[in-house]
Amino acid sequence: MERDLHRLQDQYQQTLQSAMTKLDKEFLRKMQATYFRCGLQCSENSDISVTDVQRCIERCESPLSQAQNLMQSELSSFQNRVQQCSSECANRARDGLKPEPSDEEIRKAQQKAFKCAQNCVETQLSSGLPALVERLRAQLQKLKADQLKMI
Repeated sequence: MERDLHRLQDQYQQTLQSAMTKLDKEFLRKMQATYFRCGLQCSENSDISVTDVQRCIERCESPLSQAQNLMQSELSSFQNRVQQCSSECANRARDGLKPEPSDEEIRKAQQKAFKCAQNCVETQLSSGLPALVERLRAQLQKLKADQLKMI
């Protein structure tokens, strides 16, 4: 069962990492490049004050910061849903045990909790993650478009 748990954790991490990497390459890296170009334009403008240069650079950074915060917030929320579901599985299995459970009853409860947690992970990866990616993609597309208007 421990090997199955490690396999499930690996699958979860790899699938989540793959989705986040795709979004990073599709949006965040391009937004970072735009931020640097925008900041360069601010810095090269010798007609404005030091304070205005700083404000200009901060304005350039705003969409990128919003995008990074959005990604972190959505990812954290997704991970919390998986954790809450898995915790509920463990609680239900624990609640089903007698006051003095045998080793066999404990083993069965652990298996029940694992199967339930596995279902949580599989459900979130098959339906929750695609919904998260689409939601992020739409929001990041808007932030990217807003950022491009600034240049």
